[in-house]
Amino acid sequence: MGKRKDLSDFDKGQIVMARLLGQSISKTAALVGCSRSAVVGIYQMWSKEGKAVNRRQGHGRPRLIDAHGERRLACVVRSNRRATVAQIAEKVNAGSDRKVSEHTVHRTLLRLGLRGRRPVTVPMLARVHCQKRLQWAHEHQNWTTEQWKKVAWSDESCFLLHYVDGRVRVRRLPGPGCTMGRIQAGKNSVMLWAMFCWETLGPAIHVDALTCTTYLSTVADHVHSFMETVFPDGSGLFQQDNVPCHKAKMVQEWFVEHNNEFKVLTWPPDSPDLNPMEHLWDVLDKQVRSMEAPPNNLQDLKDLLLTSWCQIPQHTFRGLVESMPQRVTAVLAANGEPTQY
Repeated sequence: MGKRKDLSDFDKGQIVMARLLGQSISKTAALVGCSRSAVVGIYQMWSKEGKAVNRRQGHGRPRLIDAHGERRLACVVRSNRRATVAQIAEKVNAGSDRKVSEHTVHRTLLRLGLRGRRPVTVPMLARVHCQKRLQWAHEHQNWTTEQWKKVAWSDESCFLLHYVDGRVRVRRLPGPGCTMGRIQAGKNSVMLWAMFCWETLGPAIHVDALTCTTYLSTVADHVHSFMETVFPDGSGLFQQDNVPCHKAKMVQEWFVEHNNEFKVLTWPPDSPDLNPMEHLWDVLDKQVRSMEAPPNNLQDLKDLLLTSWCQIPQHTFRGLVESMPQRVTAVLAANGEPTQY
């Protein structure tokens, strides 16, 4: 429902900047909380007059950054979301006769809703992926915690040796429509594969490279024995995501051969928010980064990760399993889009 009172200049600035950054009319309206017609009218007014202020607003000194300057500012921000105010001001002033200060640039960014925010990493979802996520959520919306306790969760993750701290900021509008895609880890990292379930933590192993052959070896050596031990009656479900090596023919044939011992849980595409392993990786990373003596090389990092994995408290991973009904509900509420998990 649209707002009944006049939109503030801040709201109008958000509308203008959202449209400049390529947001649709519907997403812009949802972001600000107004009608689609209000978005169209305000953006048209700004495009024609260079401003979109309330009609009864008094006259004051014109802004140093006009409509053309705001468009230039949007281009600079869009090209580098991680740029500092100083870097943005330098690019805006490049080749311009009218120079503006960093303070003016900063105030304009705030007025347009482009605050410095923590980067949010989410998978880039195509419409078909959202539909499959939504279908999966409908199929599992009535699952109880007792049913989720039968699932063994697995995943791989890379841990960087040279950690980039949480002070990194990006310029983006609030809301899930302005999130960033996942960034792949580089060379100076250690990759682990691990699994767990309600009953216990499973094995965590170092993986040099993830291929069909190495993954099949991992499954045969570790998944088989874990499922046989924890779920001897064959009631267990093994979860894995849909990366290519997981779906390779040789791997799928192995699972078919062991179908009488455990089943493989169907999994929707690009759904790390549904996998509690993602949060367990975060717990592991925080444990390692909290150490007084940080790892000096990749071997130190690997040893520390494997040791820290065994020290994750039981209440931590059990709490993640208990969160599954809420995760499914969140996907339903988001209509298949990424959730806050």
